Amino acid sequence: MTSSIRFLSRFWVVVLAVGLAGCQTTNGLDRRSDASDTVAAASPFLCETAARREEFVAEAQKMGVSRPDASQLYSISGAGSMDVVTGFAPAVDRNPTVERALKLVAADPELKAFYVEVDIQNLGGLNAELGHSGADVVFRDMTAIAEKHIRGLGPDSCSVRHGGDEFSFVVIGPNATQGAIEAALQQADDEIRAYIAGKGLASLPHPKHPGDESKFGAGIIFGVSPIGGQENAAQVYGVADKIVEAKKSQ
Repeated sequence: MTSSIRFLSRFWVVVLAVGLAGCQTTNGLDRRSDASDTVAAASPFLCETAARREEFVAEAQKMGVSRPDASQLYSISGAGSMDVVTGFAPAVDRNPTVERALKLVAADPELKAFYVEVDIQNLGGLNAELGHSGADVVFRDMTAIAEKHIRGLGPDSCSVRHGGDEFSFVVIGPNATQGAIEAALQQADDEIRAYIAGKGLASLPHPKHPGDESKFGAGIIFGVSPIGGQENAAQVYGVADKIVEAKKSQ
């Protein structure tokens, strides 16, 4: 976790805990974070987004704030804000999530972990045809389809948007396999292309390849990199990047 994020978390703990001193309770607040409390407590692997939240809650509890109240205060603080289009974790959470997976796999050889990089094919064409607002709706739906197939695998996963047309997953668990992940993403691509066709966009030309019908429409391009044995997250990304770039040039 970066020093700026640690400072923000602790700053909010201090400010909000002090504010609680004169309040009977915050139990009347919306309790939407209760489900994520359960997930965070039960999961053996925490995405950076959840880990940051847990640190905040733990610090607040040390100051006498109840866990439910601390959870609600964290939500109010905005420190847990996600990407506005996809609902995925922000780009800043990608590195620490992958680094945490590297450490966990090194400590437990029974675990298998993978980094999945995904690019939206022809987002430029979607923007040109639908405008940015319309393309954002399609982008959101495409990422939701991909995430659905990843979560359907069973192992823990984290979802991050880290670029204009790029998002990624970290998949970790004793039963995670590269073959299953690649098959799931191929199914996701098939579903996405059917979704695009249903919107009448299957013949949408690609601005960079206007005469290449194989680039028409929209879908996803993905690369899967095993996590384990690398020195840092950058080495993990390098493998997936090469796969994606090779597919783009086909």
